[in-house]
Amino acid sequence: MGLIPWRLRKYTFQKGNKPYNKGKKYRNKTLPAEKGKFVRLPKDLYDLVTKSVHKKNVQLIPASTKSARFLRPKPTTKTEVEKCAENETKTGSEKNSFRLLRINELEQMWNEVFIEHRQISPMCTGFISWDLSAEQQRGAAWREKASCNECSYHSKMFNLYNEVIAKKRGRRTAAINLSIQVALNHIAISTTGLQKLFLGSNIPAPSTSSMQHSANVVSEIIEEYNQKDLVQKRKLIKEINILRGDNPNIINIQADGMYNNPIYSGMGKTPFQPATQCTYNMLENNTYKHSIVSTRQVSKLCSNKSEHKTKTKVKSHKGHCSANIEMHDSIGSEERWAKDCLLDLKNDGLEVQEITTDPDSSAFRAAESLFKAGTTNTQPIHFLDTRHVSANHRNFIKKMSGLKEIMPALVSEKDKMLKRFALDMAARCQAEYNAAFDKFNMDSVRVKVHLSYACHAIVSCYQGDHNGCTKYSLVCSNRNSLKTWTEKSAYLKNNFKLNKSENTAALLRECVKYRLGPTMLNRTCKNTNTQKAEATNRAIRATVPSNVTFTRNYKGRVHTAIHNVNNGPGESIVKLCKAAGVPIEPGSRAARGLKNIQQHNEKHKLYKQSKQYTDQRCSKKHELYKIYDEYQEEKDYEKNKLLPTKRLAAKQPQEYSFAKKLRSRHVKNK
Repeated sequence: MGLIPWRLRKYTFQKGNKPYNKGKKYRNKTLPAEKGKFVRLPKDLYDLVTKSVHKKNVQLIPASTKSARFLRPKPTTKTEVEKCAENETKTGSEKNSFRLLRINELEQMWNEVFIEHRQISPMCTGFISWDLSAEQQRGAAWREKASCNECSYHSKMFNLYNEVIAKKRGRRTAAINLSIQVALNHIAISTTGLQKLFLGSNIPAPSTSSMQHSANVVSEIIEEYNQKDLVQKRKLIKEINILRGDNPNIINIQADGMYNNPIYSGMGKTPFQPATQCTYNMLENNTYKHSIVSTRQVSKLCSNKSEHKTKTKVKSHKGHCSANIEMHDSIGSEERWAKDCLLDLKNDGLEVQEITTDPDSSAFRAAESLFKAGTTNTQPIHFLDTRHVSANHRNFIKKMSGLKEIMPALVSEKDKMLKRFALDMAARCQAEYNAAFDKFNMDSVRVKVHLSYACHAIVSCYQGDHNGCTKYSLVCSNRNSLKTWTEKSAYLKNNFKLNKSENTAALLRECVKYRLGPTMLNRTCKNTNTQKAEATNRAIRATVPSNVTFTRNYKGRVHTAIHNVNNGPGESIVKLCKAAGVPIEPGSRAARGLKNIQQHNEKHKLYKQSKQYTDQRCSKKHELYKIYDEYQEEKDYEKNKLLPTKRLAAKQPQEYSFAKKLRSRHVKNK
C-alpha cells in the first residue's frame, strides 16, 4: 500500500476510531408492496377490461394492474338464450311448444291413425302421440307422423296443411306460407319481424330463405293483380262520366310523389340525390273517393348484388334485376314519372284536363308537353293545392316586414304572437273561401264577387270592428249571440285586437290579398287539394318504412298499399289472398274479423270527416294554447349549446364616415 497524500489523510480511518454502528445489528426494511389479487375473469369481461375503447381488437391495457392481476380468462359466461337453447330434449321440449296446423287435415290424420293402429295391434293399450323426432317443417306449415309408446306402430307422414295448385314442376307450396306473405305486405314488418313474432310465441319460425322465396312469388302476383285493378278503376271513371253526361275521355287528377329518403337531405354529402326509390301516384278528382288510377315505381337498387355492379346497366345481367333506372338518372324528375302515368291513362282512352299539384311540382309540365307534342288533344289546366297554398300563406305572413311591430305583445313575445297570427290569418282566409264555395254552389264568379267584400271585413275584424263581418263574412258575426272569429279562434286570445291605423290596415290587406286576391283565386277556383295523395303516401310508408330498404319486393309492397287505399284493408286482404290462390274460407272467424276491420276503417274515415271531430280538434288546440300561455314552455334544446358559434357583426362599408365610430363604440361596450 503506497503513501497517502496529505490532502486526503483527513478522510482516512484514524487510529483508535470507533465506528458509530459498531455492535449494532440492522434488518433490511422492505417497503410494503401493494398486493394485487389474482383474478380469473370470464372471456367477455376480460376483453372489456383489457381492450381499448377505440381499438377493440388490440390489447393496449396491461393484463396486470395495481388492483388486480389477471389470469388466463375463463370461458365466456353463457347468456340466457344459450342456456335456454342447450336444454334440448326433442320429445319433452317440443311438446310444450306450438304449431300452426289445419283442423281439417288434423282430424283426418287422427281418425286414420286410430283405425290403422286398431287394425295392426288390436290388443295394444299404448298411448299414441306425435313422433316429433320425424316431423318436417314447410315454412310455417308442418308434416307430422304418430307412433305408439308400447307397440312398434308408426304411421305415415301427414301434411297438416293445404297446398296451392302450382303451374310449375316441383313441390307444391303450403297455402299458409302465401297467406302470411299477403298479410305481411300490408304492414311494416317482414321476414325478421315475423321470425321474432313466431319465436316469441314459442312457435318454430320459418327459415329466412323459404320466407323470401314466398315473398318474391306473392309480390309478383300482387303487382299484376293491382295493375288490373287500376285498369278497372279507369274504366269505372269512363262509365261515371257517361252516366253524368260528361265527356267520357276526360279525367281530373291530383298527383304527388314520395321517396324512400328525403331528396334534399344529403345535399353535398352524396354524389347523387339521397333517394334511391320513388313512387309517383295519380288520383282521380271526378268522384269523392279520389281513387288511385295510375302509379309508377322507380328504383336504383338491385337485389342481385353479385351480378349488378355500380356501372352495370339495368336488366343487362343474369337473373332477376329489380332496378329500372340507372344510377346516374335523376330520381327527382317528377315530370318524367308523371309523363309515364299520363301515358297509362292515354292508353285507356283518358286525357287529363284539370291537374292539381303542390306549388313545387312539375307534373303539369308533363301534361303540357304531351299536349304540345300532339299526344293528347285536351288542353291541361293547372290548379294549386289549397293546403300547400295555406302553408305558403303562413310563411308569407311571418316574413312580412312591419307586421311584427304591430303585434299587441311585449317585445320578447312578438315573434310568438306573429307566428300564431299567421296560423290564424291563413285559417280565416281558407275558412271564408270554403264557406263561400259551399254557399254559392261552386260558382267561381259569385265566389270572387263575395270575397272582394269579405276581404275588407277581415281587415276590420282584426282591428276590433265586426260590423263588416255581420254583413259580408260567413264565418264571423256578432249578431244573435254568435261568437266572433277571434272568440272561437284556436290560436289567438279572445281579446286580440290590432290598432286602427292606416298602416296596420294596409299590412292586413296585403296579408289577405295573398290568399283571396284575384290571382290566387284563379289558381284555386276548384278548391281542390292533394290530401288523398298525401294520405296515400302515408299508407305506402306504413308498408315501406323509411328505416327498412326493400330491394327485391319494393314494387309489390307499394302496390299492396295502393290496393289497400282503393279497397280498404279487409277487402284488400280478401281479394289479394284469392288472387294468390289461398282464399279466405267463407263464413269463418277470419272472414268475420276482416269484415269488422273493413267496417271499422270506413266508420273511422267518416268520423274524421265529421264536423264533431273538427270541432273537437279546434277546442283541444285552443286548450293547449291556453296551457302554453299559462306555463310558457321552457325551451331547453339549443343547437351547438356546448360549441357556441361566434357571430360576427356585419362590416360597415369603409367609405361611410360613421363606420369607424360604430366599431370603436362596440369595442368600448365590451
